[in-house]
Amino acid sequence: MESIEEAVIATKTMAGTGLSRRSFLGTAALAGVAALGVGTLAGCGQGTPAPAPPAGTEGSASSQSAQSQSTADNISPVAVPPTWDEEYDVIVVGTGGGLFGALRSAELGSKTLCIEKSASVGGASKESSIYAVSGTKVQLEAGLPDVTDMMIKSFISRQHQGAARTDLITKVATNAARAVDWLGVKGFEWEPTTTGGPTGGVTGVSPKGKEAGGLAARTNIYVFEFLKEEFGKAGGTLKLNTLLSALVKDGDRVVGIEVSDENNETKYFKAGKAVILAAGGMSANRDMLKKYIPSAYNRVKCSTTGTQDSGEAIRMGLGAGAAFTGYDAYQAFCGGLEGADWNYYLYNGDVQLARQAWLGIDITGKRFPYFTAVADYGKQARVLQCLPGATGYRFFDSHYEEYAAEQKQECCRYLINPSMPDVDRIPESLIEHDWREGAKRGIKEGRIKSADTLDELAELLGLDPGIVKKAVDDWNVLVAAGADEECGIPSQWLHPIKDAPFYGVAIGSIMFSTHAGLLTDVNFRVVSEKGTVIPGLYASGSTMGGCCGPDSDYGCSSNVSGGVCFTSTTAFLAAEHINGYKG
Repeated sequence: MESIEEAVIATKTMAGTGLSRRSFLGTAALAGVAALGVGTLAGCGQGTPAPAPPAGTEGSASSQSAQSQSTADNISPVAVPPTWDEEYDVIVVGTGGGLFGALRSAELGSKTLCIEKSASVGGASKESSIYAVSGTKVQLEAGLPDVTDMMIKSFISRQHQGAARTDLITKVATNAARAVDWLGVKGFEWEPTTTGGPTGGVTGVSPKGKEAGGLAARTNIYVFEFLKEEFGKAGGTLKLNTLLSALVKDGDRVVGIEVSDENNETKYFKAGKAVILAAGGMSANRDMLKKYIPSAYNRVKCSTTGTQDSGEAIRMGLGAGAAFTGYDAYQAFCGGLEGADWNYYLYNGDVQLARQAWLGIDITGKRFPYFTAVADYGKQARVLQCLPGATGYRFFDSHYEEYAAEQKQECCRYLINPSMPDVDRIPESLIEHDWREGAKRGIKEGRIKSADTLDELAELLGLDPGIVKKAVDDWNVLVAAGADEECGIPSQWLHPIKDAPFYGVAIGSIMFSTHAGLLTDVNFRVVSEKGTVIPGLYASGSTMGGCCGPDSDYGCSSNVSGGVCFTSTTAFLAAEHINGYKG
């Protein structure tokens, strides 16, 4: 442990950052480095930024499919068909992290199919920003130390004693750099992330040059486009707009899949070796959340994972006899707005405005802490979830555009504007490439309330006017004094609330990912309710569960290698096991 700390300090000192041992221990060691290495940097803003379509229709081949978002019932497997439409060795369901597994399988010699229900590759993973990993080639070449062991020890220390999947956690974390470097050997260019301050690059990498101008949204879209091209070169078959409708079982063994294809026709594809379920979690399925993750169902305001994260692959695994694990495990960020659709994008302008450093109170007028470090965005969510009604209220005045622009926050709090390099990778029709336009839309549609007096604003928010007026008066006194020792807002971000119109917003947490799903062994083979392996069935990423341990702190669960890196590494390792790779 000491040698790792000293290595980080030494490399940062050489780079001229002035990072001391004290500051490293205070901001990076077991808390900061581990936090940077789990969910926060793993994908700010993951999810599809489209308005939510009717349940079951988003990007799917069949809008009438029985596998809609309206139920949590298990989906039973079907019998072997009289004839197969196509035959493969390995079938991967999902093109987020699943593409890592599909490409690895193809290059190891298996005839491989990868299906995706949407019209493009990447799923929720393409919306993410950073691969949370340490010890990759580009990090070591930059003089950054490998702190993988520290990340593992920190993560395991936060699990319930005796309950942690230590073998699985360690296997994923120690192989994450190998999966990232494998893609680098194929020609993909990575670099240490520039997000997260002095320690960011120690525990994360991003596509080279894609964080320019502070834009973090959809950084990883380039990863999955690259994987798509390489998969084709390796002889793999990719089918988009193809919806998994059932697993096919022959006795105890999963031998293939039933799908609804791009023409809404039912087809049967054989998997001679195995099926990997890499289709994501259940964040978009409220019925499944109510059944399996009630803390999220009751506390979280909305989800940013996208409508495709609808849980049908989990339901099919359970229908095939798989054991369930990870009850109530999920991860959330701050940023859920009262009144937003359940599927709501983290980078919408009204969300970005609401997440800035304003006066924040609960229903009694008590202020709550504000965390500025990107590693603490998850901690901010947990604070909000602990407030009455899992809701906080933020207030600002007519100068919000000027004040917000001064804050220059990181990652998904960094305000999106049209001058950012490569901003065209974000759909213009959804956030207008300008946070100010999105904020105005939120005000117009009532997610952010506006009034000419504080009394009127309080009434719109359902709060007592006297409580709001006192909170604003106390805030203005604090602003005039120039220091916020109570809640941690930097002095340069303190601004008065004096000029009408006044604005207020009810804010809570927003779903980032779920970690409840199919039980697997250390090789990602799905385990049955009897405790035995289900032959021919594997699961990875958010389709599997239990790697995080139980959720003991309202949405703190996350994986040691973060969201997108965890998803990619687990699919990669599953493919290697199927193909007998020995290393």
